[in-house]
Amino acid sequence: MRTVEILFVALALALCALSSVAAPRVTRTEVVGPFTGHDAKLHPENLSPNRIEYYGTDLGFSYGHKGQIQFLFGDTWATEAYAPIQKSTGGRYDDSFGSVDLKTYANAARITSDRIPLIKLGQNSGTTEMSAIDPGVAMDLGKTPMAGFSNGTREFGIFNVTKPQGCRVATDCSGGLACDAELGFVGARYSEEQGLTLPCFDGDRGCTADTMIDAAGKAVEDSGFCTDRTSTIWANTPAGRISATALQQRVALRSLSDPRHYTDIQRWLTNKFVNATARTVNDFRPERGSGSAHQDYSVASGAGKNQRVFVWGRPGFVGVAANKRTLGVYFAYADMPAGAGFSWSLHYYTGSTAAGVPQFSSNESDAVALDLDSNAPNVQAGEVHDTVNQVSIAWVGRLKKWIMFYGGGLSDLPSPPLPQCGVLQLFTGRECKDAVIGNGAVRMRTADNPWGPWTPPQDVLDVGERTGAGSGLYGVGGVLRNPNCTAPGCATPTRSLAYHAEEYGFLYGTNIIEQWIRPSGAGVDVLWNASTWDPYRVILLRTHIDP
Repeated sequence: MRTVEILFVALALALCALSSVAAPRVTRTEVVGPFTGHDAKLHPENLSPNRIEYYGTDLGFSYGHKGQIQFLFGDTWATEAYAPIQKSTGGRYDDSFGSVDLKTYANAARITSDRIPLIKLGQNSGTTEMSAIDPGVAMDLGKTPMAGFSNGTREFGIFNVTKPQGCRVATDCSGGLACDAELGFVGARYSEEQGLTLPCFDGDRGCTADTMIDAAGKAVEDSGFCTDRTSTIWANTPAGRISATALQQRVALRSLSDPRHYTDIQRWLTNKFVNATARTVNDFRPERGSGSAHQDYSVASGAGKNQRVFVWGRPGFVGVAANKRTLGVYFAYADMPAGAGFSWSLHYYTGSTAAGVPQFSSNESDAVALDLDSNAPNVQAGEVHDTVNQVSIAWVGRLKKWIMFYGGGLSDLPSPPLPQCGVLQLFTGRECKDAVIGNGAVRMRTADNPWGPWTPPQDVLDVGERTGAGSGLYGVGGVLRNPNCTAPGCATPTRSLAYHAEEYGFLYGTNIIEQWIRPSGAGVDVLWNASTWDPYRVILLRTHIDP
């Protein structure tokens, strides 16, 4: 081999070695303790003068606004046996909210198991009722907030209302979506605000075929739902076509007079962003190219014409990689909305030029899945894990990296309505036996740019074997239920008919709290919250990441 060739090979090997150690790595994760719900302390203002009717909740997507961290929670229970909050509205709304004062809890280093921040939950004045989020549409069981953000003066929310769009032809759909006329529904009709509408394949047991509602309000036969055949979850199979159904999201402006209410409702029909997360950035112009040297990815503050809202999405919560239906990641951005009368117009990432300049389209069907393997640049690698659950992404300036948390577990214990795979069947249908829950770990990827390439995943928190350790404790510190645990310190279960008698707890609903990311040694400590299913609550965790 000639000298030049030897030098070239040596340089290539050196660069490969450098890239293999350049990615940030998780070195430790600790459970700080219960954050809200089962076993967590209530804020004094939720104890007096009227003790709030509240047992547990999940999710808790956060954003900063005027000196506070705002949290948007998912399906919230008034009692342990399960009862929707805000009974005065009869279960029409069951998602809640809360806030933490940053003046009191500004120093994340002082947050310990003995000093967990107290969340002031929304409570209807003069009553015991917990306040419920109303984004101008019914938000009952299964419909949840997905993200929130602030422009400094006004707050916005993104809500998944789970409703498909009926169609007969492609022109009934938007954004380049196709009309699949062989899809029907189980449950509530898509035009009904309340109740779940689950797409199904015509001919399936219990599947109602007539879905389209005409101008006179009548059901039209030979109709179906809008779907995205360019999505990574689509396949030309019944399960693949069902999974590609586009669902309604709502983007809305929070009221200044009543924090429960949202106005200026913007409709967004999407499949690739059904599972969405959002962050604001201070200064972004695509033509500048890649890297934080050209873009300011810090959280938007003050004012500026180049402030944006970044949105990442996946076409679901559980994939089936064995059948080549994965949950790819997509990216888009919007101009920062000003307030009342705002519009929601997204620019979808379609790839980058050879010079690394990102390209965007106003048509969601043009959006391409991001590269999820930085060792194979320009190759759109699919997600290797089926169990994704909710996703959280944040910019860490000290590391000059975007970090992504996702994953956790799920229940596959059979139940009468879901006899094959339990809750897993709800997400994957007839392919549930092919889906892999995995080890229930929360995972991390990192990237220099919001569109990647993203590093391969590494475990942030592995909950361990379901059988638990010798003591029977399950999960770090025993935070998850083990039905066979009898040792001191076992997680006390939620006593509700919603839980299977043999249920093992699992994690989901990860959320990085960007206001509590702080330098630690050469790296950073990241405070984040996650939901646990049994017991039903949100816990607070701390992860150390080295550069």
